[in-house]
Amino acid sequence: MFRNMNSFKDRLKQIMSERKISQSELSRRTGIGRNSISDYLNGKYEAKQDKVFELAKALNVNEAWLMGFDISKNRKIENNDIASIYSKLTPPRQKNVLNYANEQLDEQNTKGDNIVDINSYKQDRIAVNVNGCVSAGVGERLHGETLFTEMVKAPIPPHDLALKVNGDSMEPMFKDGEIIFVEKTHNIKNGQIGIFIIEEEAYVKKVFVEDDRLTLVSLNKEYRDLHFYRNESVRLVGKVIL
Repeated sequence: MFRNMNSFKDRLKQIMSERKISQSELSRRTGIGRNSISDYLNGKYEAKQDKVFELAKALNVNEAWLMGFDISKNRKIENNDIASIYSKLTPPRQKNVLNYANEQLDEQNTKGDNIVDINSYKQDRIAVNVNGCVSAGVGERLHGETLFTEMVKAPIPPHDLALKVNGDSMEPMFKDGEIIFVEKTHNIKNGQIGIFIIEEEAYVKKVFVEDDRLTLVSLNKEYRDLHFYRNESVRLVGKVIL
């Protein structure tokens, strides 16, 4: 079985078509060479994380959606995006933006949007029994029983296990300390995120399978991929519910 890269390839084709952006234009906006973009579209290889960021920004789409995850493709507006746009405006237009922002802030404060109803806050959160921690870094022990309880924002999906992420190797998808939910299974598709036991320690990673090699990939490119072969012991616990 070969590594499945259709999700990234197809998503890139789809959003370029929707945005009516050519390969040449995308190359100009991102600084990525046309040959590389052509290779992405042909499925020759996937873009690295820094290139995915540039592509997503240029196409105004969510990075994780572009990578193939089943989430909304709408891109969140980040502070640096706002600052970048503001810096490109002429001084008179910058003043207009500032005046409008101040008006919005005054309106928000007048309506009391910044007042939190503690009872509503409590109702929006639910106690979850957590079965342990899973590593987004160097490895964690996984337990079948409930180890502790955490308050999590509702609603929560039906699940077999709730695990706390320890580490930053799966950012930006999962943050350190985040609770994730797992469906127990013995089957997982290429490109999905699963929980794996390696030498009695639990990891959360994106999986790809080639002929006789299994690769566990961190979304944070500061971490190296983990490669395993048929004679090495890697056990699948389940897949992360997204």
